[in-house]
Amino acid sequence: MTSVSGIFSAVHQVHVLVLVAALAMARMVGLMILMALFTRARIAGLLRNGVAIALSIPLMPLVYKTVVETNMDATMMVALGLKEMFLGATLGFVMSLPFWAAEAAGDIVDLQRGVTMGSLIDPMMTHETSITGTLFSIVMIVIFLSLGGLLLMLDIVYTSYRIWPVDQFTPIFRAESITLFLNLCTRIVTMALALAFPLIVGLLLSDILLALVSRAAPHLNIFAMSLAVKSLSFTVLLLLYAAFLLTYLKGELSFFGEINSFLEDLVDVR
Repeated sequence: MTSVSGIFSAVHQVHVLVLVAALAMARMVGLMILMALFTRARIAGLLRNGVAIALSIPLMPLVYKTVVETNMDATMMVALGLKEMFLGATLGFVMSLPFWAAEAAGDIVDLQRGVTMGSLIDPMMTHETSITGTLFSIVMIVIFLSLGGLLLMLDIVYTSYRIWPVDQFTPIFRAESITLFLNLCTRIVTMALALAFPLIVGLLLSDILLALVSRAAPHLNIFAMSLAVKSLSFTVLLLLYAAFLLTYLKGELSFFGEINSFLEDLVDVR
C-alpha cells in the first residue's frame, strides 16, 4: 500500500512539474512567435520549444513556488498559460520595433528608387519583402547579437515577471497607458523615416538631375535611364552611408534599454 501511494505521489509530482514547465515557458514561446529575431531565423516547432524551455529554466523555481502557494488547478493553469503567451507576444511586438523599422526603411528606399517590382519572397519570413528591407533587417539583427542583445532581451523578459506576475491575470493599467502605447506604435514610423531620409534625399537629387537632362535632351528615354541611374546612385550612397548607417542602427537598439521603464510606466506596479 505504501509503495502504491508513493507511486501516485511521484506521478502527481511529475504532473505538477510538467505543468510548471509549460507555464514557465509560455511567456517565452509567445515572445519567440512574434519577435523578429526568431521569426527571421525560422526558429519554430520543436526547436523553438526547446530553446524556450532552456531560456525559461531560471524562471521555474519562481513559477513552482507560485503554483504551490496559490494551489492552482489545471483549469487555472491553462488560463494563465494563455495569458502568458499573450503577454510574451506583446513583449515580442515591442522588441521587434527596431527590426521592423529597419525593414520599413528599406521598403521606403526601394519604393523611392522604383524597384518594388524586384521584391522577393523571403523564405525565412514567408512573405514578399524588398531587397533593401531584408538587407537592413539582417544587418540590424547582426548588430543586435554582436552587442549582447540576447542577454538584454532575457533581462527584459525576466523583469516582466515582477511587473506582471504569473498568477495575476490583468495588471492595473495607468490612466496614460493608452497614450504611451500609441506613442510606441508611432515610433516605428519615426525610426524608419530617420533611417531612410539620407538615402531618399540622395535619390531625390538624382530625380532632379534626370529632370534637367530630360529638358536638355528631350529625345532621350529618361524612364529607361532612370532605373539604372537610381540603382547606381543608391549603390554609391549606400557605400558612403554605411558607416553612419551602422552607427544609427546601433543607436536605435538603445530602445531596448527603455522597455523596462516603459512597462513600469504602463502598469501600476505594487
